[in-house]
Amino acid sequence: MARLRTPFANAVAACVVALHLIILPLLYFGLGYVIRKSHEDMFIEHARTFARVLADEFELGVALDSESRTEDLLDVAVIHGDARYAEVSESGRRILSKLGSTNINAPRRTDLKFDDGDGLYFVVLPIEHAGRDAELRLGFDEQPTLERIRLALNRMLMVLGVYFVVAIAVAVVLSKRMSRPIHRLQEASRTIASGSYTQALQVSTGIRELHELGNDLEDMRRNLVGVNERLQAKIKEKEASEARREELQNQLRHRQRLETVGTLAGGIAHEFNNVLVPIILFTDAALQDLPASSASRADLERVLGAAHRAKDVVRKILTFSSELGDVKLTLIDLKSVVSDGLNLLSALIPSSIEIRTDFPEFIPPVCGDPTLAVHLVINLCTNAYQSIQGGQGVIAVGLRYAAPSAGTGGIVEFSVADNGRGMDAVTVERIFEPFFTTRSVGEGTGLGLSVVHGIVETFGASIVVDTQLGTGSTFRIIFPAVMQADRAVDEATPVS
Repeated sequence: MARLRTPFANAVAACVVALHLIILPLLYFGLGYVIRKSHEDMFIEHARTFARVLADEFELGVALDSESRTEDLLDVAVIHGDARYAEVSESGRRILSKLGSTNINAPRRTDLKFDDGDGLYFVVLPIEHAGRDAELRLGFDEQPTLERIRLALNRMLMVLGVYFVVAIAVAVVLSKRMSRPIHRLQEASRTIASGSYTQALQVSTGIRELHELGNDLEDMRRNLVGVNERLQAKIKEKEASEARREELQNQLRHRQRLETVGTLAGGIAHEFNNVLVPIILFTDAALQDLPASSASRADLERVLGAAHRAKDVVRKILTFSSELGDVKLTLIDLKSVVSDGLNLLSALIPSSIEIRTDFPEFIPPVCGDPTLAVHLVINLCTNAYQSIQGGQGVIAVGLRYAAPSAGTGGIVEFSVADNGRGMDAVTVERIFEPFFTTRSVGEGTGLGLSVVHGIVETFGASIVVDTQLGTGSTFRIIFPAVMQADRAVDEATPVS
């Protein structure tokens, strides 16, 4: 069961009511006891004092010698001493006041307690006069004193009631006044919780604790806003780092898979090359020994041509696996290399395919091999041509130089873009694997892009593919730029 929540003003009023319901009864009974005790003491003191004075008058005077004088003194006790009963007893003789009550049984001892139930307080005193022993008995009426006690208690109860009502009213007013800054803090905190972090939590109040609470909450809000902004920045930074890490992991997995495939392909290519070498050598020797009119010469020439084509396939596989033998990298001019490649390609691509070029005036040299670079251009453009369905489209070939900035070196980017059918993500994952092709059987070997990948790795460059189904593909080769054009790079070091 959920716990009920009480508003602050109601809680303060309830606490004040509960506190007064505990304190006021205690105060009433405590003050009542004091009032009752004081009235009782005053009454008893008055009764005993008056009785003592009257007894002294009997002892020192001659009233006992005359019954009428005795009655007169007893009447004085009734008239002026608030007594209802007055009696002098001597040797069995009783003299009563004519003004007092006569049907009251007077005790033979003084009362020890006020208001013992009979409504009278008796004082009994001995009288010794001229060798005579008498006894004075006075009964004082307790009712007037009891009335005064009840009146005082009623007045006190009325005063306490008025005080209780005033205290509740003051508590309600003060609690509402105290709750106003709390409500303002509550509204401000809800506004902040809704996303408006600029809302201030400070309040103007004469209560020091609430004022300091508002200041402390405002300081906390400012600190939390700063912490929140820093956390958001760190979260964004972490998300970017995670995305970059995921991208690098994907690139690493892709590279490892290609290296595995390349190692396997290189081993197979070497084995095939070992088989092809004797075939080519012995076939060539046989052709040299055969006369030109021999019927077997044509068959051997076909065998030799097939062996050379197989050796070319082996060379492409070795290009993918970066086992090209001794390749010396020099500084090359990409603009002239790309132009040579496009000139060679122009005879292979139909006129329905438009080739657009975008070369800037200045392109710094890069490290590479001119022959392999031309091969790279031809393979990328051929792949772009083959991806254009219907034989009509545009191939955009471009070069771009990005000058170095703080902490980075300059780059030269060679790009080939087409408006062909594009590729999906699954295809992009495998395009650089040898013998993988999306073309029909007999239309392609699947070695073109794998050779491109091998050449790029050999040059120490990187390749990026941007593609989407239905919109075409863009291959970008990124080379580190070399600004010292007169310096050869790794001329004597073969790259394997």
